[in-house]
Amino acid sequence: MNIDRTDRRILALLSNNARMTNKELSFEVGLAASSVHERLKRLHESGLIAGAHTDVRLEQIGLSLKAMLFIQLSEHKKQDLDRLLREVLKIPEVRAGWMISGRFDAVVEVVTTDTTHLHRLVVEQFSSRPEISRIETSIVFESVVQNDLSETLQLIEEGQSVNV
Repeated sequence: MNIDRTDRRILALLSNNARMTNKELSFEVGLAASSVHERLKRLHESGLIAGAHTDVRLEQIGLSLKAMLFIQLSEHKKQDLDRLLREVLKIPEVRAGWMISGRFDAVVEVVTTDTTHLHRLVVEQFSSRPEISRIETSIVFESVVQNDLSETLQLIEEGQSVNV
């Protein structure tokens, strides 16, 4: 799929505010709302736009402790890692998981109410799993996120084919 400058501008605008209407987007990019609608339809159908999400400030409802669990498996089998990541996403405290390279096999992001909750989660939901041989836990003191894709999307050249 090829994306042009207008597609990149639409994606950048939506990265800052996923609730923008077609009318607002059309004003910003200088196209008719129907043209923007067709572009959005194409971007969704191609899978380039996978969804829109609301950022909920979990710390405001008591889930103020974020941690990263660095997990090493007993045996390095991809199917075990795939299964582990699928299964841990069912744990309510788990926000995300990644298969990584290096000393560890996976990183899992969790949120909890406090260190007691974190300790209980690690012991009951992770350490008890036979396929996990080692876990290192790092508490996140502060995090920043870059949602604005304006600069990032400029890394894609005009008319460059994008694999989706």
